[in-house]
This record gives sequence, structure tokens and C-alpha cells, in this order.
Amino acid sequence: MIDISDKSILENYLSDRGLINKLEDYKIKYLSGGVSGVTALVVTRERNMIIKQALAKLLVAEEWLCDPSRMEIEALSNEIYHRLVPENAPAVYFYDNENYIFGREAAPEHCVMWKTDLMSGKLDFEVAHKVIESLMIVHNECAKDAKVAKDFDDNAIFYDLRISPYLEFILLKHPNLTEYSKPIIHELMNSKITLVHGDFSPKNVVLDGRKVFLTDFEVAHYGHPSFDLGFLSNHLVLKAIHMEKFGKAYLAMLEYVLDVYFTGANYMDNAALEKSFLKLLPLLMIARVDGKSPVEYIVRDDVKQFVRDCAYAIMDNNVSTRKELLALLTKKLEERKG
Repeated sequence: MIDISDKSILENYLSDRGLINKLEDYKIKYLSGGVSGVTALVVTRERNMIIKQALAKLLVAEEWLCDPSRMEIEALSNEIYHRLVPENAPAVYFYDNENYIFGREAAPEHCVMWKTDLMSGKLDFEVAHKVIESLMIVHNECAKDAKVAKDFDDNAIFYDLRISPYLEFILLKHPNLTEYSKPIIHELMNSKITLVHGDFSPKNVVLDGRKVFLTDFEVAHYGHPSFDLGFLSNHLVLKAIHMEKFGKAYLAMLEYVLDVYFTGANYMDNAALEKSFLKLLPLLMIARVDGKSPVEYIVRDDVKQFVRDCAYAIMDNNVSTRKELLALLTKKLEERKG
């Protein structure tokens, strides 16, 4: 298998496939920030491309291994998103199953991650609407699609990249959560409801103004959609805690996102879905301070403890509706201010 982290190897690879012409101007820029693979932006006269190769050993402090064939999952799921919400998902160019390399359309170079905007306090509700509406459309449509169910039936990658490092790893530090987590993990691993993105996060949304590019589909599988809702909600909750001054604004965006989703979702009982994702959410909160992949912006011990306190409060109060969640988090943020 070739290694595209070597620029000369990547250049020869792209040239052999006719994707660059060495006699013409082109640019290759390696992108940082990811932990699961090598990613390069390739700019030519004809197109901008993202070229990705999966790593078998992820770039984190803890030992974390995963089958690199997950790149095929990313290519297939990216294609589905592009078919169902073409205005918000990039086109797929190719997948090389011998070298686990995937090529797709890239957003313009000047684009920024939605995460960057959120971390700077820029909360654009139109962007949030496009993001959550896209997820809702894919969940609705794929819940009716037998071919998608068959193609994404294997959830081993989801286990390796999400269940094990997030929900099981935290039990080493929080063994008291073992019984609480068992039915949640069982539901996530055994439910077959719709296509789940598996990494639906602000870092995987790229913005060109208000144009949205949804990316990073390698954890996709046919499973329980509560994971996508919990994963996105968790990021907004953590930012509300981290950016304490603007906490209520982040919670307002969370309320808006959930209202848009549940207003349009029609593929299962919404009350059951809401309850499931709210059971999961506190585990994800704890996972981002005590799991294998903690968020990089929460570094102070007192803030980490506040995240844990909020998570345990959600569990202890048996929160089962988004209204209850928002009320509890608003109260916790107010108490924190004193």
C-alpha cells in the first residue's frame, strides 16, 4: 500500500490517475487537525479536490486502531448525501480500495469550518438550519431504503471509532455508569433504523459564506439516529459551557436545531427518539472530557468537572424531553455564574 503522506508519492499517484498534470500549475496542501487519516487539498485549474487515506492507527495519545477500509464507507455514504442533499454535500470523484484512498470535491480554499465560527461566537441560524435539515432529510429517506440498509449493515467501524473509545472507555473512569450504559450501547449496536452519519459535528461542516459542505462520512452505518442527534447536540452543549458568557445563545441554537429536526422527522416515533438521544447525551458529554478523544478546548479541571456535573444531572433527573434538557442546562449555567 502506498503512503500519500509523502508528497512525491501523492503527486505520482494523482498524475497516474490523470487528476493532475505535472506540466501545469497545481498545489498540494496537507491539512491538519484530523486524527484518523492523511488529508490533502489539491488545487488544479479544473477543480479543487480533497484526497484522503485512512490510517490503521489513529493519531491520539491512547492506543486506537481501526480498519482502514472505512474509506469505502466514507465514499459510499458521501455519495448518498450528495444524491439526497446535493446543495450541501460534495461530489465524489473516486475510491481506491487497494490503497484506501478517497477523492472528492473540495470547498474553496477560503472556506472555514462551522466549528471555527461557533468557537468565535458567530452563531448563524441559517447555517444551522441547513445542517440539521440535511440530516433530517437523509434520516427520513434512508429509513425507507432497503439497499442502503444492506450496504451499511456492518457497524464494526462504528464500534471501533465511537462505541469503544467513547462509551466503553469512560467506564474505566466511571464504573458506576456500567449498568446505565449497557442498554444504550445495545440499542446503538443493534437497532437498524436509518443511515447514521456517526460524526455529525461542526468540525465536519465547511462553510463558504452560508453555503454548507457536509463532510467526513467514514463512520456511517445503518443504526439508531439518536447517535447523530446526541453527537451534534453535545458539541453545542460543550460550547455553551466553554463560552460561558454566551452560554444561553448556544442553548438557543440547540433548541432551534432540535425543533427543526423533530418538526420534519417522520420515520419513527419522535418521542421515543427524543428519549433515546437524551439518554445517550450525558455519556457523550463525559466522553469528551474522559474518553480517548477529549475536546481540545476544555482544559481546565474545574470546567471538566462542570461538564461531568451537568451530565450526571441529566441522568439523575431522568431527562426525556428537549424542553427538560434546556431548562436543566440553563439552570446549571446560572448557578455556575453564582
